[in-house]
Amino acid sequence: MTRWSVQQIRVGALTVTVLPLGEITATLSDWFAPDARAVPEGVFHLPVNALHVGGSGVSVLIDACDPALYPGAGQAGAVSACLGRAGIAPEGVTHVIITHGHHDHFCGLVSPREGPAFAGARHILSSLDWSNGSLTAEAQAADGKAADPAALERLFQLGLLDIGDSARPLPPEITLIDTPGETRGHCVVRIASGGEVLYFLADLFHVRAEIDDPTLCPVWADEPALRASRRRIITAIRRDNARFLCSHLPDVFSACAFAKASC
Repeated sequence: MTRWSVQQIRVGALTVTVLPLGEITATLSDWFAPDARAVPEGVFHLPVNALHVGGSGVSVLIDACDPALYPGAGQAGAVSACLGRAGIAPEGVTHVIITHGHHDHFCGLVSPREGPAFAGARHILSSLDWSNGSLTAEAQAADGKAADPAALERLFQLGLLDIGDSARPLPPEITLIDTPGETRGHCVVRIASGGEVLYFLADLFHVRAEIDDPTLCPVWADEPALRASRRRIITAIRRDNARFLCSHLPDVFSACAFAKASC
């Protein structure tokens, strides 16, 4: 279990289930430049969220961390078990979207002893995070010693990993948007139904300080690319009057998080 609870969010006819699969303990001063004054001091505990999007004919998982396979991420348990506890049938998942090639976003997809967690699903990863049968060195760079592409390599060997466009199209309610910066292949997921829109921003923002000041970027990111991606997505969120959430924040935000003066 983690210190955060499972959340369910209605988006039109869809149910989005937020699964806090583990946590990262970090000193944020290690993530940002020394002159980043907006970054709070001290040790922070950040959730590692996965999302499940469910509805009529829709069962899509976005990201999957197994804390047992990611150093220091807590003890929430395998993602398939977490889905089961939330009343979601793991065998019904048709697609797994991997937002980018950082280990805490995919390490729960293959068990060293039991194999793929979702053998009946297509797994989708951007071609910009993949090269010669493995993750690019650039995609692994931020993970340091935690970097381990073995799970994705195994899915690729089994023919379960789609690089780029999925062999089986995603449901029309779900759209992937390229947002380079965290990695070259980082993507945001747009979920739309019944006139309502929710964005899963993955690691476009890690902490609240970056939402308050979108020019604040972690030291490992491609800063010009990340800032440009943020500008595009902020514009889209405002246009859609959408809600959004991130991989490492427990809250669901509204569009006015980027425009406090107008709230």
